[in-house]
Amino acid sequence: MSIALTSDRSRRRVGALPLMLAIGLSWGFVVAWLIAAVMASVLYFAWGILLACTTLTFAFLISCMGLSLIRDANRDYSVELNQSEIVLTVHDRARKTKGVIMVLLDDVLYAEYYPYPDSASIILHTPYNHLEIPLWPMQGAGADVVAYLEGRGVHIVNVQSDDVIPD
Repeated sequence: MSIALTSDRSRRRVGALPLMLAIGLSWGFVVAWLIAAVMASVLYFAWGILLACTTLTFAFLISCMGLSLIRDANRDYSVELNQSEIVLTVHDRARKTKGVIMVLLDDVLYAEYYPYPDSASIILHTPYNHLEIPLWPMQGAGADVVAYLEGRGVHIVNVQSDDVIPD
């Protein structure tokens, strides 16, 4: 028995729209604070430079958040679980690259399950690798993956339930 899951391109993160609105509003504040920095530098140059530097740092952080949203929107995930292995294929449409990561099912020591709707994922821990499988773009398939792994004898740690993580 095996399970094959693919991500749904039309599915977006639950909080993507509010985050996009917050990023847009933040860019408005960046512009306003840069104008304030220029005006402050006329009166006291050191204060204007300090204000401009903190504003540019904030702009850098906003840019990183926006790029992360764009990166997530341009990736397709495919997961195959069979009797002996778990294979994750990540296809990045923006960079036109494809990556394949595989772990043997018998080598999985335990798995951390994060059931939160916006970032649902499962992290498989092996002696040689940690494989994070994003479940949020796979239309509620997290329960199927967890049930399959439990059926194969893998210890699942549900972080929402404060289960103890093994050493």
